[in-house]
Amino acid sequence: MYLKKKEVAAMLRVTVRTITTYMQQGVIPHPKRVGRILLWDEAELLRSVAHTATQVNDRCPVKRGRPRKILAPV
Repeated sequence: MYLKKKEVAAMLRVTVRTITTYMQQGVIPHPKRVGRILLWDEAELLRSVAHTATQVNDRCPVKRGRPRKILAPV
């Protein structure tokens, strides 16, 4: 089954713009183009996302982000 960009975004729970970024970064496979429509093979997409998720977890087990303020006890 083939999915459009909006369907892929809904499946991954991200925005359509994030899907474009993922394509540029190589996180997800490049789609097949039918006219002006981009289509992803659902099985290939799921394999790619699962493979990428295991690589990210292996490389970065600690959650990154901006440190939060620690409030002093009153």
